[in-house]
Amino acid sequence: MDASRIKVVLQHPQSAENVGAVARALKNFGLERLAVVAPAAWGGAPRSGGPWTAGEDVMARARRTARKASDLLDAAEIHVDLPAALGPATWTCGTTSRELEGRPRLDPRTLGAEVARRAAAGEVALVFGEERRGLSDAELELCQAVCTIPTAAAYDSMNLAQAVAVIAYEVRMADPGAALAAAAPVGEPARHATIEALWARTSALLGRAGYLNPQNPEHILADFRRLLARAEPTQREVELLVAAIRALERRLPTVGDR
Repeated sequence: MDASRIKVVLQHPQSAENVGAVARALKNFGLERLAVVAPAAWGGAPRSGGPWTAGEDVMARARRTARKASDLLDAAEIHVDLPAALGPATWTCGTTSRELEGRPRLDPRTLGAEVARRAAAGEVALVFGEERRGLSDAELELCQAVCTIPTAAAYDSMNLAQAVAVIAYEVRMADPGAALAAAAPVGEPARHATIEALWARTSALLGRAGYLNPQNPEHILADFRRLLARAEPTQREVELLVAAIRALERRLPTVGDR
């Protein structure tokens, strides 16, 4: 399996120690790509003072926890939001302990096999939410699938780095040979950034047409997202849909022209 095609994304991590421990877990199991969606507070001054930013202070403290895995932190991507972190990915899976209606739900072992299969065709992103609340519904809507780690009902809360270690282990143990033998997507899978461009244009067009509820447009778009995720379109197919929406935009009058 090509580890360079697998990226672990941390959405707004709160603890420097957790970030460092995540780097160690990834290094333990041969994964090498880490992306961090920085909380807004990282742009301010650190609590301890100093000439650097809070984000730089967090990463410096994370390196002390990471020890021999600090090179992963040195190479980590830092993004302003989750869509930017997922941009090049062709398949994304979010982690959650919640039940989500209508979403493919994988356990860690099944996820490992799926990552091996998907990574043969393009970049895969595995998304972990912040320690206190996990991923929101809106953040999970950006993912084609979700994964839940089965835990004891008496204590179902897991530390962020522990959760990453469980998933990284299953990815490491997945059989690449079996994944290659499975049916792979036909053509280049659609990249996340292209799909998001489609949804942005679709939302604007359907809003202009009066189809969407302006107070809650995502209610309908979420169902369309799931439909497209099940279809697993190629990059070219999504580009064709974007071009079709552009053509319709040119034909549909603006609100002021009605």
